[in-house]
Amino acid sequence: MSHAKFTPNEDDTWTVEIPVLPGCVTWGETRSEAVEMAKDAIEAWVLTALRFRDEIPEVDGCVLQYAVDQPARVIS
Repeated sequence: MSHAKFTPNEDDTWTVEIPVLPGCVTWGETRSEAVEMAKDAIEAWVLTALRFRDEIPEVDGCVLQYAVDQPARVIS
């Protein structure tokens, strides 16, 4: 979670933002819960980017490489 930005809120909840993944923001009742929610948010962000073939940013020199399967075709 080195790229996560944790912010305590006035109501004792926590907001967590992943700045390297635009729009990836979540929250939790506790900091521990916010960490778990952030893991889920990152997974959902990446899966959504893959689904829509959006660019996934390079993070610390790591690039996610993936292959897209083509749908099966029926040959008659």
